[in-house]
Formats: sequence, structure tokens, C-alpha cells
Amino acid sequence: MISLFELRIPLYRIVVFAAIILLASCQKELSFETPTDPDNIIPPDSLATFSFVPSGNNCSDATTQGILQKDVPLSAAKITLSVNVTKKGKWIMSTTATNGISFAGAGAFSTTGIQVITLIGSGTPTTVGVSQIPLKAGSATCSVSVTVTDGSSTTTGDYYYKAVIGGISYAQYATYDNGFIPGSGLGGTDEVNFSASIDYDGDPAPAGTTGFYIEKGIMSNYLSASDAQFKAFFPIGDLTYAPKGLGLQNGIVIGWTDPDGQFWTTNSGTGDQTGSTFKIISVTDSYDVIGRYYIEVKMQFECTLYNSQTGDEKKLTNGEMVGLFGKI
Repeated sequence: MISLFELRIPLYRIVVFAAIILLASCQKELSFETPTDPDNIIPPDSLATFSFVPSGNNCSDATTQGILQKDVPLSAAKITLSVNVTKKGKWIMSTTATNGISFAGAGAFSTTGIQVITLIGSGTPTTVGVSQIPLKAGSATCSVSVTVTDGSSTTTGDYYYKAVIGGISYAQYATYDNGFIPGSGLGGTDEVNFSASIDYDGDPAPAGTTGFYIEKGIMSNYLSASDAQFKAFFPIGDLTYAPKGLGLQNGIVIGWTDPDGQFWTTNSGTGDQTGSTFKIISVTDSYDVIGRYYIEVKMQFECTLYNSQTGDEKKLTNGEMVGLFGKI
């Protein structure tokens, strides 16, 4: 039998014990607000199970939005990506800091299937260029590229291209003060192709810069086409590349001018695009100041580029562009 004497606990031990409980409770709440390892925060049976949704040869369809400038704190930058949920529950995803910035998000899935999540950016970029932000879903890892521009430029944040070509990261934004513009082109009369470009508005372009365009064909009966029919020519989803050849072609053609002024396209050389991918992500209505109809199109792609003179080839990966196609 335990005596009353044996049950006595010195007062200072009670105070210390209570303080430990309170401290542990506070630490747990703070950890949930800035998660690092969700398995240590949320009971495992409450965690959702999900995986990345591939896009073409990319392990995820993750994309970045917002303006990222060197030495300017992030204010509206975010990453959006699709995930395939196989078990409902709470989710947390956060990235390690890369180039001074990181992204994080949390929530709960009430249903299974493919759903879109958003990670909000924080921090201040320290270096101009393209960085790979690591993502993790369960044991799977992936990455998404983000482009940091020179903080001295006033970028529109709307129109750009970025890609890894021949193992080197390239990016060009159209800004208010750098001379690059989002161009639109039309080839043909009633059977036509359309192009969107990020190019220097002048000749010659500054040494060491690059240019990029994407062309889509062929649309018939263009002269009588309505705005709705024009927009429908750019369906969201996967598209195929045009075969090797000159003139109007059905499908997608990508062209790139490298820093040395050499021209590369998908339909030069052998034109072989086995394993290449192209996807339209979004299409948004737009009008210029005199009322002409344009669509702002976001595209993601991987392909092989061929030098138009020598036939040499370079692999293009992690490609993304937002450009304007015009009903002009």
C-alpha cells in the first residue's frame, strides 16, 4: 500500500513538470505553422497519400507564377502543380531554400483523384538566372524551374520563354525597358499558320542574347473564321510536332536563335521528334489598343532542336513559354 507520505511531491517539481508540459505543447503548435517534416507533426493515419502528375517527359506539371527579381522580396510568387490523391487527409509540402527563396503550402484533401495544390513563395532571390526548386511527394522527388531576372529591369512578368538547351539554362522576358517584345506572326492567306515569339524589337539584336518562337498550323478558312473558331485552334492539351519540311505544316514548330546567332528548329536536320512533347496549359483572351483579338497562351514542351545549317542537334528540356497568338 502506498502511504500518504509517499504520494507527496515537492512543489518545485510540480511547477517544473507543468512548465515542461506547457513548453512541449507550445513547441508542437509552432512546428505545425512552419512544417519541415509532416510525419513528425500530423499523425500518420491523418496524412494524405498523393503523387506527382507527369506532363510529357517531365515528372510533374508544376509551373511558377509571379515576378522574381534579384534582391526584391517575393510578394505574389507561387508554384501550382497537380497531384493524384489516393488517400484523403491532410497534406503539407515545403521546399528547401534555393537561391534565397522557398515555397510551402498545406491543406486537406476531402476527395481522391487529381487535384491542384498551390505553394506560396517567400524569401529574396540573390542571383539572376534559372534555379531548380526541389519538390517532394512521399518518397518521390521532382523539381520545377524558376527564373530570376535582374532587379534593375521592370519586367512585365507576362511574356517569356525559358528552357534548358544543350544542358544550359536560357530565359528571356519581355520587359518595358529591355527591347524584347512578345511578337505575333501569320503565314499564308486562307490556309495559315500562327506564331508567337519572344524577340528583340530591332536589328541587330544585342550580342549574346537569344530569341524564341513557336508556330502552329494549319488553320483552314481563316478569312471567315470567328474569334471563337480562332481560339478553338489552340486547344488545351497535348499536341504533335510538324514533320521536317518547308512551308505550311500541320503541327508545332519551335525555333530558337542561340547567343552566337545560329538558328535551330524542330523541323530542320532529320526532324525526328521521337519522345518529344508539347502541351498547351492555358489560353486567355486579350485585345490590343485598336481592338484586334489575341490569345495569351502558356505552353510547356521538350524536343530536339536541329541547327538549320549543319543539322547538329541539341536537346531542349523543361521548356515553357507564355506568348501571344494574334488574329491579325
